[in-house]
Amino acid sequence: MNNKPNWLKTAIFALLLCGCATAPMEPQSVANPKDGKDFVPSMPLDSNASIKWAARFGDETLNQLIAEALDANFGLDAAEAQARAAEAAARISGSLRFPNLSLGLNSSRQQSRFPFLDFQKIETESQALNLGSQWEVDVWGRLKDTHASGIANFQAAEADVKALKLSIAGQVARSWFNMLEAERQWQLAIDSSESLESKLESLDRRYDRGLITSLDLRLTRAQAASSRAQIQQRKTQLNNAKRALEVLLGRYPSATQDSSHSLPSLESDIPGGLPAELVARRPDLYAAERRLAATLAQQNNVAKNWLPRLALTGSTGTTSSELTDLLDSDFSVWSIAGDLAVNLFAAGRLKSERVQSQAQTESQLAQYRSTVLTAFQEVENALSSEIDLSQLSEESAIAAYENQKAEDLAWEQYDKGLTDITTLLDAQRRADESASQLISIQNQRLQNRINLHLALGGDFE
Repeated sequence: MNNKPNWLKTAIFALLLCGCATAPMEPQSVANPKDGKDFVPSMPLDSNASIKWAARFGDETLNQLIAEALDANFGLDAAEAQARAAEAAARISGSLRFPNLSLGLNSSRQQSRFPFLDFQKIETESQALNLGSQWEVDVWGRLKDTHASGIANFQAAEADVKALKLSIAGQVARSWFNMLEAERQWQLAIDSSESLESKLESLDRRYDRGLITSLDLRLTRAQAASSRAQIQQRKTQLNNAKRALEVLLGRYPSATQDSSHSLPSLESDIPGGLPAELVARRPDLYAAERRLAATLAQQNNVAKNWLPRLALTGSTGTTSSELTDLLDSDFSVWSIAGDLAVNLFAAGRLKSERVQSQAQTESQLAQYRSTVLTAFQEVENALSSEIDLSQLSEESAIAAYENQKAEDLAWEQYDKGLTDITTLLDAQRRADESASQLISIQNQRLQNRINLHLALGGDFE
């Protein structure tokens, strides 16, 4: 009797299995049990947010250096590879919810001898072509929980990449401004030394004419030597700052980076009334929330470990002694089977797994809370420091201006014999210190603005 091929039956069977699968579940947002309030909901960071904020400094060189660092950073390559691995793991966990189809071809040849047949050789040949399907029916949603956990872990890995990009951009900006400050401090030391050397020449001539004492000359020489030593110290700091930046850029630390740029001034103020939702863009906060969601999904999975498992298997194919008959439906065979299994005794393993999963969830929740509080703390610190540094900059600028005028006046009075050398040298020292402090405060304001952008997870918009 001729029957229709059973391949259509198997295909329909597989489609029915797929149709029973449920859609992937996204882990829900996490609530803060304390006071019944919710944390600020996390949302993905925009792909350009890691470098967009740097444009506010109006320094095109900085933007180019950040792009170079992002292209050359080995840690970023590793994070991106881990994200791809997490994506593959999520796809693997999702594939477990669908039937597994396999196609097999088996060929065998056997020779036998039996006494009752006078030991004649009997050869048999068997050919088989099988299409099999296996599927674990996700009755309790355990596979759905596993898939949801994989998706959340992949989202966390993606956020880790963005967090690293944001961190790299911040490190480059910090190192760039530190190098520019070191350059200005070095130039200030050179200018101060040259000014002191020119005055020392004048004092030498006056000493030769007996117009000043040797004490005045020696005190001035000592300060000139200290000024020259300051130049070497500032030069070392500048070279170290260059090497630190070059390493971030993936270059050999040769201290050859061009530093002939000026520290940018903060032209734009911080917009008032920044919404708290900006903090939710922070990739580290989003990653922490996604990892907590993954842990919750995994806990849901483990909580069902005592429930029975249902698996369905099906197969169809042909078996014949001739290879040419494998596609002939007259030699077809098929089977469908179900398997229901439940754990009756596991020596407390299942309960311990549930306890372990609960503890891991509580730990992840505590880490998430800590990350949220730290994020807001960093924002508040940066905003508060912005006001303090702005006032400090204004007062330091006044101090630098007055000390410079005091130094000029001290030299005039010294020339007229109205003041002594110690007052003069002290006035010059204060003028140099206040000028150096003003440069340092300018860099501190830039560094604090960087900290604010990092704390907000990007630009003010």
